[in-house]
Amino acid sequence: MKQILLLFMATIAATMAQFDFTFPDYRRTSLGDSIDIASMKLLKEIYDGSSDKNVVASPLGVLILLSLYGSGSEGKNREEIMQLLGSNDYKQLSDSYSQLSRKFSSMNPSYLTLANKVLVSDKFSVTDKFSGTAREYDSEVSSIDFSEPKVAADVINDWSSKKTKGMISDPVSESDIDPATAIALLNVIFFQGHWHVPFNASETKEKEFNIDRSTVVKVPMMHLEQSLFYWEDKDMGVQMVELPYKETKFRMIVVLPNDIDGLPEVLKKTSEKGLLENVFRMSPPGADISLDMPKFEIRSKIDLNSILQKVGVSSIFQNGSTGIVKESSVVVSKALQEAFVKVDEEGATAGAFTGLVAVPMSSLSQPPQPIPFKVDRPFLYAILHDDIIVFAGTYAH
Repeated sequence: MKQILLLFMATIAATMAQFDFTFPDYRRTSLGDSIDIASMKLLKEIYDGSSDKNVVASPLGVLILLSLYGSGSEGKNREEIMQLLGSNDYKQLSDSYSQLSRKFSSMNPSYLTLANKVLVSDKFSVTDKFSGTAREYDSEVSSIDFSEPKVAADVINDWSSKKTKGMISDPVSESDIDPATAIALLNVIFFQGHWHVPFNASETKEKEFNIDRSTVVKVPMMHLEQSLFYWEDKDMGVQMVELPYKETKFRMIVVLPNDIDGLPEVLKKTSEKGLLENVFRMSPPGADISLDMPKFEIRSKIDLNSILQKVGVSSIFQNGSTGIVKESSVVVSKALQEAFVKVDEEGATAGAFTGLVAVPMSSLSQPPQPIPFKVDRPFLYAILHDDIIVFAGTYAH
């Protein structure tokens, strides 16, 4: 039985610029709902297993490659993948993910790059069916000599660096490549967004951030006071605010626990019910939001072998799949992801703002007091396109 490497790379960079903005009509779909639950399950396990609670991941990259891998799998291997991905109809599932993959890969590369690549050992050949499925996922397929791990790692790293504009240039090392590898499935998602509502860099100040109930540090806090979509969920114990990007239908959702040490419980609850229910409840609250939010940069290297097994996908590491390469069954030996996020006010034009929400107000009335949204404790964030979670993470210190 030969080995297979699954590799996921993702990067996000938030910057500011001037673009026209059209008010999006967000749609909620069954695919978005299933990605929501699976993404939050993955994020919880990544957070729980990380010693550094500053985490960023692209669950979508993981789900796309699992869906692709499932096309060459059968039995328990496919069943576990389908269960995580929230489907009991594999053809419908594969069609949904291949359509999503083609849609994202055809977007403007100035702000979004999604790319899939299948690297096949020069000693093997992919099955006709898997090759056809890979094409449906808009995936490149090429041959490589895995018997020279350093050369193979260089090829993968070069591809990642080009697709992420140098942000993720060394996702694998020579030690990650087993010379016996038959095939590697690769995915990159790169997003460079521009805030619709810009932060003014001159208002960024060092302010207190509560790591826990007994530890306070100073971090650079950006400030914004505008009308933003907002929601409170008392049962989950959170406030939520939406920061839209200029790029149509992209937005960041910030989920702030009410309690300083409330993030683990929030992650537990979102892993059970997801985020979308609350996201689609968000609306203008009738007053401006006075937002203080950390400026941050996070890079995560994630060993997905244990993470996937914790969310119910273990068979692919133990049992061979026969429908991927012609000459042998394959088993997953390593699954990993490197992700990067940068959220700041770089490039902001002071005072440049196009109102997101207009709140009718009598000329004689006094404007309501702004609603404070002070992100001064560990929180959850997610970047969505429409109803699809593309990136998710936590900031804790």
